Amino acid sequence: MDSSVTLNSIYFHTANIALFCLCINVALCLLFWKKLNTPFKQLAYFLIWNVIIEILVLIVAALGYKNNLPLLHVYTLGEFILFSFFYRSLLDKPVFFRKYFWHFLTLGSLLIVYNSIAIQSIFVFNSFSKTFVQLTIIGFAIVYFYNLVENQQFSPVISKSLRLINSAILVYYSGSLFIFMCSNVYFENAQVYDIFWIFNALLNVLFHLLILVGLWKVFFKKTTL
Repeated sequence: MDSSVTLNSIYFHTANIALFCLCINVALCLLFWKKLNTPFKQLAYFLIWNVIIEILVLIVAALGYKNNLPLLHVYTLGEFILFSFFYRSLLDKPVFFRKYFWHFLTLGSLLIVYNSIAIQSIFVFNSFSKTFVQLTIIGFAIVYFYNLVENQQFSPVISKSLRLINSAILVYYSGSLFIFMCSNVYFENAQVYDIFWIFNALLNVLFHLLILVGLWKVFFKKTTL
């Protein structure tokens, strides 16, 4: 069997597993929506956004369009906005983050849109925007861990779940940063590129599994948010 076919098959099945885990997470959030506090609702919004984009990707593929990268541009903007709100609900420090949140959100969103309009076409990887967004989210996750000792606003069960979810975010975005930074770089060995995307899919599976465990610990510990 051709090795490229094997790699594509591995990627396809791994991506489907990640999508399945994502759907379970969304289903849990919708089922227990009334019990969700603000941080978990913000996370749920991101997960729902993720599912919507995945559905649109499937529709685009079914219609015969091979290039779905415009959806990646749209997804990146939503990813930036939703994770910014998620960490705004968690971070009391640094003070300037909350004070200038709307300035940061507006400027970041404008930069992402400008990149898609004037720098990197919507039909190519938006590696500049993705790198900016991933570095931002990694920064949020690191600051959350840094302030963890002083942040005692939630019960131990919820705090443990949020730590696990924050770890999932940090692992996934740190691990996939290099892949998206180099997404427009030409590799002479196409298999190397395929392996990168398989690695990204595996990280995505781990990301959603850790979120699933975090949600499960909260919803089935006989506690409310």
